[in-house]
Amino acid sequence: MEVEWNSVGTLKHTAGGYDVRTGALRILVAAAMQGHEGDVSRMHVEMEDGTVIAPGEIRRLALVPGRIRWQD
Repeated sequence: MEVEWNSVGTLKHTAGGYDVRTGALRILVAAAMQGHEGDVSRMHVEMEDGTVIAPGEIRRLALVPGRIRWQD
């Protein structure tokens, strides 16, 4: 399955109940893994199409080869 890195979603803090940031999936994965808003285990991503990406999936996406590559 190919990851659509430019698809838009919102990174949400599950425990705090607030939105961290909205943007491309590649940015949201990086933001979650940086840990500025706490551990990734307390976050999830809600995509525009309604898909919810759980913390474990965020971690898996962070390890996908080529994730850092910018796509136009």
